[in-house]
Amino acid sequence: MTLTDVVARFHIHAEICKCPLPQGKVRDSAILLPLVEKNGEAALLFCKRPAYLHHHPSQICFPGGKVEPHDMSKTDTAIRETREELGINPKDITPLGQLKEHHTLTGFSIMPVVATLSNDTTWHTNSDEVDRAFTINISELLNNRNWQSIHVEHAGASRKMDGFLTPHGLLWGATASVVKNFIKLVK
Repeated sequence: MTLTDVVARFHIHAEICKCPLPQGKVRDSAILLPLVEKNGEAALLFCKRPAYLHHHPSQICFPGGKVEPHDMSKTDTAIRETREELGINPKDITPLGQLKEHHTLTGFSIMPVVATLSNDTTWHTNSDEVDRAFTINISELLNNRNWQSIHVEHAGASRKMDGFLTPHGLLWGATASVVKNFIKLVK
């Protein structure tokens, strides 16, 4: 599936949300789902967090973070965090829209912002928050055989979640849920 195909399907099926920043929420955050074209196929760019971090060590994620008071929107938050974490120039990011807000078991409210990156976009992983960056083709994420059920214990309860094994570790939790929501739209 090409990047053009994925963008067209996203525009057809997404409920585009231009959500203003809510007031008074402490754990509001935004992430960017960066779409790139790799060898003629659409792919998502992911990050892997360093093992030494206190929160979510070694987890696979999208670039993103906490909404700051100077951010004009959650899209601005996602773009700012992507620049800080991966060095991607904001002019190389074209926002397409937002997915429905995702609420985590740990109390975060995450706004997923879908965007394309320019063909000549470069990124680095020399920030304190990113150990490495890598892409996964949308076709691989669409293949149900690549997903597995995992059981997670949280607050004394066992929960079943979907996971996707990558060469860099397991994609699971909130990031996997956001990916699953996105791929439902572009099938």
